[in-house]
Amino acid sequence: MPALDRIIDGVKEVLRMTDEVKRLSDDVRSLAIEVREIDKRLVRMETMAEIAKSRSSRTKRIT
Repeated sequence: MPALDRIIDGVKEVLRMTDEVKRLSDDVRSLAIEVREIDKRLVRMETMAEIAKSRSSRTKRIT
């Protein structure tokens, strides 16, 4: 019955791999959410920098 044992071991390994893939998928999903949040914050910071830059250049022209 060594062939049957190898088949059973193979099925067990496939099940372990399936669980690992599901876990990794959840991790990737979480990372994607974090990246989107960081991107939104970066856009806000870039906007603030652009506003500050435009105000700075307007102030220099006025005086």
